[in-house]
Amino acid sequence: MMSIGKLAKWGILLFVLVVWALPVGAYDENVVEVKGTVFAVDNDANGNVTAVSVLDAAGEEYFVVRDKIGDQLLKLVDKNVKVTCVINVGADGKKNMTVKKFELFAT
Repeated sequence: MMSIGKLAKWGILLFVLVVWALPVGAYDENVVEVKGTVFAVDNDANGNVTAVSVLDAAGEEYFVVRDKIGDQLLKLVDKNVKVTCVINVGADGKKNMTVKKFELFAT
């Protein structure tokens, strides 16, 4: 018969192995794909686009979070894109998208 200490050690080892074996993406359960058109939502004094959103076919607007990948959409105003992203709703009720990757697509 196994002692409780040995049983606990085996249980902990099994738990660690199961958690370690889970794919990293399993924790990113909010990743979705959005297809839509990029629109400028803000410009600086020189007319340069400083913020964009993606409007999907259902009329939902997603504001692009400014980061290394999201900033690439600033140059794609009026283009159709398929965006893999994480959507978060801000305190103001706006849907903000953190872009993981994107690609252009034809309509």
